[in-house]
Amino acid sequence: MIRKLLMVLLFCSFYTWGEELNPVPQGVVPLFSIPPQETPYDSVNIGYTITNTTFADTLENDVLNKPKEVYPFFVLGEVFGFNGFIWAWDRYVLDKSYARTGPKYWKRNFKEGWQWDHNHWAINFYGHPYQGATYYNFARGAGYGFYGSLLFAALGSYTWEMFAETEYPSINDLIATSIGGAVYGEVLYRLSRKLYGVDESPWYNQVGAFGMAHSAYLQRKMFGNRDVFTGNTPMDFSIFLGTGSHFGNIYRYGGRNEDDLDQRWDDKHVMYGAEIEYGKPFRKVKRPFDYFTLLTRGEVGPDGTLFQLDVTGKLTNAGVHGRGHWVDFATYLDYCTFYGDFATVGTISIGTGIDFSLWLLPKLRFRMYHQIYFILLGTTDMGYDDLIREVHPEYESDMDNYQYNMGAKYVLGVEVSIGKKFRFKNKMIVDVLHTIPGSLPHYGADGWDMLLMNYTSAEYDLTNKIALGGRFDTYAKVAAYSSEFFEPMSRGVFAYTLYFCYKLF
Repeated sequence: MIRKLLMVLLFCSFYTWGEELNPVPQGVVPLFSIPPQETPYDSVNIGYTITNTTFADTLENDVLNKPKEVYPFFVLGEVFGFNGFIWAWDRYVLDKSYARTGPKYWKRNFKEGWQWDHNHWAINFYGHPYQGATYYNFARGAGYGFYGSLLFAALGSYTWEMFAETEYPSINDLIATSIGGAVYGEVLYRLSRKLYGVDESPWYNQVGAFGMAHSAYLQRKMFGNRDVFTGNTPMDFSIFLGTGSHFGNIYRYGGRNEDDLDQRWDDKHVMYGAEIEYGKPFRKVKRPFDYFTLLTRGEVGPDGTLFQLDVTGKLTNAGVHGRGHWVDFATYLDYCTFYGDFATVGTISIGTGIDFSLWLLPKLRFRMYHQIYFILLGTTDMGYDDLIREVHPEYESDMDNYQYNMGAKYVLGVEVSIGKKFRFKNKMIVDVLHTIPGSLPHYGADGWDMLLMNYTSAEYDLTNKIALGGRFDTYAKVAAYSSEFFEPMSRGVFAYTLYFCYKLF
């Protein structure tokens, strides 16, 4: 590489020297001259970003004298100590019955093994991953990489499940805490490092960094910086707020429609959210999550609420790019949750995809990405309790009536940029899920679920920071279960929203 660079510099030097000795007569075109070309403004920016964000990738970690990781048994002690603190708080302060564990429960756990639990969905799929993120960041802040830190998160979850509760150890908790904890942990770690890239960062950045990844932050304060990551990765961060309405709702249960069941969801709602793109999609991924996207969005209305949190990170990739064009092949780890009155769905998935972008005209850019995933762990609720009771009054359920699934996910995204100010986006997500044998909840539903979500949006930049946007959303859920209670069911909701988007950076 160095030899090639020296040859290029030597050639340029001789060529420049030759021009000085033999100037080109006026009106004669030099042999090596390149005619001027107009390049799209955004393409110039992308080219500049490529040059300045990939240079660091050519450096070897050994050259940077990366500090060694903190001794692993010390990190394990922190993980186990954290478990002990949480258990003691639950047992002696909150006086929780599940914390009254002991040797007889430990013996039972080893003898009878693992089961599926149906605790509150938000605890299992938001609370446990956040707990796993704490385990993860004990290791991440101590200098371990993504996969090593994931192992510490799995050990923390395993010991909690086996020794800290009277409940049977839970398979779904182990998966959500370890893999979900690694996803949340890595994202929070990188956002935390973005805030306090250097020790001289303002105090409010330090507070924010601690709040996002407290265990990694404390590790750094105790042992110093144990990684070469400084938080200089480029990032786009936007927040949005708007209002709109749901309409055209469709409910069906077997052969009955919404008129028979007198069920509709028509209301005005407030929409809020934030979106992060960390890194650049054409950049070579040297470490997992060098590129990730995060979307959080909610709708609040008198008839129902929705909340969505999606995180997708690249694990590896390969591709080509230049002058604003790129083709990228990658593997992804994806953790998506959709929680609300319409449906409760969560997926932890691993997959692959292709992402390409082209400048079709100087002011027209087109991007498309396809991703297909295997769902390692999925969850779906019924969402049809009110409909079932109309037909089967004897049916009983509760708030934790979701089930566990495996399946497949497909994502198709299209983005079009016109000039410097107008953007059009469409993203479609399809989840196809089947109940995992042996994981049935109390009502015994077993079968297929499908969730389709399609988001169409258009934005126009009013200023460099503020954009006006409109979006049209489609939600559809279909279920086909084998049980005496359940006939084929479907539900659809449409929504439009007008919103303002503020670009923080």
